[in-house]
Amino acid sequence: MDSLTQVILGAATGEAARGKKLGNKAMFWGAVGGTIPDLDVLIGAGLQKMGLVDEIWALAFHRHITHSIFFACTMPFLLAAIVNWHYKNPGRKYVSYFGSLLVFGLIGFAVNYVSYELGAKNINYNMLGGTIVVGALLSYFFYQRFFNRELSQVDATWKDFAWVFFWSIFTHPLLDCCTTYGTQLFQPFSDYRVGFNNVAVADLFYTLPFLVCMVAARMFLKNTFWRKLLVWAGIIWGCVYLLFTVYNKHQVNQVFEKSLKAQGIDYQRYMTSPSLFSNFLWSGTAEGENEYYQAVYSVFDEDPLIPKFRVFPKNHDWIKQYEEERVVKTLKWFSNNYYSVMKTSDGKLQINDLRFGTMKDDEEITENDFVFRFILEEKDGELTAHEGDRVREGGIFKALYDRTKGKKSNEQLKMNN
Repeated sequence: MDSLTQVILGAATGEAARGKKLGNKAMFWGAVGGTIPDLDVLIGAGLQKMGLVDEIWALAFHRHITHSIFFACTMPFLLAAIVNWHYKNPGRKYVSYFGSLLVFGLIGFAVNYVSYELGAKNINYNMLGGTIVVGALLSYFFYQRFFNRELSQVDATWKDFAWVFFWSIFTHPLLDCCTTYGTQLFQPFSDYRVGFNNVAVADLFYTLPFLVCMVAARMFLKNTFWRKLLVWAGIIWGCVYLLFTVYNKHQVNQVFEKSLKAQGIDYQRYMTSPSLFSNFLWSGTAEGENEYYQAVYSVFDEDPLIPKFRVFPKNHDWIKQYEEERVVKTLKWFSNNYYSVMKTSDGKLQINDLRFGTMKDDEEITENDFVFRFILEEKDGELTAHEGDRVREGGIFKALYDRTKGKKSNEQLKMNN
């Protein structure tokens, strides 16, 4: 899920694991542990900038080894040894100051990077400005904290920190498994991606109550009743909400199955996934022999069934000549073979990942409307691919909100007309 949610979950699991002994340090290092797996985005982007890998390699590397059970069981030992040494280091205040700035700098970068990607690769200057202001305030706060008072002694062993890092890192990929993107949980032994498709990559109903609980808990001293209550309230809320999304997905699946049957659509398999920010708006894709059938459904729609599906021709034979190429194999793997092929306005081949649906709920869909689309090109006899820019019209978030509120039934629309 998004970086903020993983920071909150990491802080909560760190507090639950060793908050009784470490207090705020358990929250802090738990938040750090919750962020670490997503540093693979920075690694992939850095290698790509240096020309060592291409965009498709970086795409496949996200949620790779850093999101595996193997990583969660091994990395905490190294991190715990480093942190334990840090608290016994005479120059601890300098390490603490610059280390804290680095951690929050990485979080700020991650938040702005997500905003940049969601904004069709345009800089969100409001987000950037807010991050700079918060960064300046944190710099002052940490300076006062580490240089204007004596630092307390830490009565803990490396095992305590290892436990904090294990739970904060281990829960990160488990939560990511609930999203559509998929998580390579069994690396380095298998590249199978686990994806349950029951929660969006950013869900306000999961994150905001959890955030409120953790911020409120931070205001109380360690081992106090209210601190424990608020932390566990946040954790329990997260678990209960995830259980709700599983139930909700089952209900949505029933709607899609009945709708496909009612329209006489013959399909081999289908999948559903929630749209951004909530669990109330869903996209569904069914695979037929030569085409895909796709629709958007809100749990607040008045029609009990989906009135119509959009049809996307597969056109898989258009890339048959490239099926042994690495980039095509990777994109087919990435999309779980839910992909269609089309030609762009300038004649290039475009692979559309249909798992994430489109940015419009219209019958007419253009090449720019797919959330994930990849354009194939041949350069110097080598096939390359790059992600197409996400062209988004103004008011996209309002349109998403309006569609989530539901559509009137066909009968009601006829009466109104």
